[in-house]
Amino acid sequence: PAPRFDAFPGDPLAYATSTPGDGSGTRLTAVDPGTGEVRWDAQVPGTVRPVGTADGSVVLLALDPVYGEARAVVRYTPGTREMHETRLAVPLPQAEATVHGGVAYLTGAGGRLLAVDPAASRPRWSLETGVARTSAPATDGRHVYVTAPDGRLLAVDARRGRLLGQTAARLGKAADRVPAALPA
Repeated sequence: PAPRFDAFPGDPLAYATSTPGDGSGTRLTAVDPGTGEVRWDAQVPGTVRPVGTADGSVVLLALDPVYGEARAVVRYTPGTREMHETRLAVPLPQAEATVHGGVAYLTGAGGRLLAVDPAASRPRWSLETGVARTSAPATDGRHVYVTAPDGRLLAVDARRGRLLGQTAARLGKAADRVPAALPA
C-alpha cells in the first residue's frame, strides 16, 4: 500500500509507514527529506502510526487493524531495535497524539486525555474532559491544551493531569455545524 509520511518538530528525519491490509506488520522507514536517503528501515509487528520522537526513538501508536483504536503506545529505538510497549487500560478510538519531553499525550473520541511514558512503559495519568470530541493535543511540557467543538480551549496540568481551566464557549455563526475534525 501507499506509505504514509510523518515529520515532527525538531527531528531532521521524516518517517514513512506502510501496513498491509491484514495489519500483521508495519514497515517503518526513516528518510532524510533533503536528500531522500534512507537512514534506517525496520519491520515492526502490528499496525502502528508514528506520533513523535524522543531521544533517538520513535513513539508509535499501536492500532487495532480492524477498528483503528489505539491499544498501546510503543517506543521503538532503531539503534538497538528495542521496543517498549505500554498497553492502554481502555482502547482509545480516533486517537490523536503528540510527544514532548519523552511523554506521549493522547486524546480520542469520548474526550479522554491521557499521558503515557513509553520509556518507562507506564501510563502517567488519565483525565475525562467531559468533551465528546477534542482536537489533537498541543503541549509545552507544562500544560496540555485541547479544543472543543464549541470553541472552548481547555488547559490541563501536564504533570498531574488536572484540569486547570477553560475558556468560555465561542458559539458564533457556525454554532449549528459540527466540524469533522479539530486542528491541534
